[in-house]
Amino acid sequence: MERKEIKAIIENILLAADQPVNEDQLQSLLADDTEKAALKSILDELIDEYQPRNLQILQAAEGYQLCTRHDYSDWVRKFLKLDKTAKLTQPSLDTLAIIAYKQPLTRTEVEEIRGVDSSGVMRTLLEKKVISPSGRKKVPGRPIMYRTTRKFLEYFGLRDLSDLPTLEDFKESELEDQVSQNQTALPFGESPSESLGEEDPVTESDAESETQPAEPADPDSSTVS
Repeated sequence: MERKEIKAIIENILLAADQPVNEDQLQSLLADDTEKAALKSILDELIDEYQPRNLQILQAAEGYQLCTRHDYSDWVRKFLKLDKTAKLTQPSLDTLAIIAYKQPLTRTEVEEIRGVDSSGVMRTLLEKKVISPSGRKKVPGRPIMYRTTRKFLEYFGLRDLSDLPTLEDFKESELEDQVSQNQTALPFGESPSESLGEEDPVTESDAESETQPAEPADPDSSTVS
């Protein structure tokens, strides 16, 4: 199979896919027609070719995704009838940052760091599928541990967790800029994403029960598609 045809196949797959497509998936589909090094070269070439276009190919969640551009997000959201203010609130971002850098950890550990009840915020993050249960900690009471998901990577436009800024370089303004740029980079389709792994399966009802607040939690009524 010629390189030009392989590139066309990959481009159409990225257009049709509703979540990032990784190299292993493409390699499996193309079988022996393309070596891994050649496949990576084609993907890099496609990324470069899309730079001047009105669409873009992003590396996210350890894969590649064809997305709309931030410049046109308002028009896309208007067409899809999406709430353009649908972003995570500051309490959610604070909690998510703690989990991202210290995962896996329990709700109690999150609250010890934040200093406030976080059950409501964590329930919101679970509903948005940017965090998920990750087994139970081997301590008395066996509390549920949480970690970020593949959708977390997609949401912030990260290839993997190593793309997170270092704690030393982390600045609130940088996070806000990244959120505004990547929250509005809409893929052509959306679907629930799988978590990055679970050490000890925990049911959704377990997590929902644990995050029921004993008292009013932080206000967080935003929605994220």
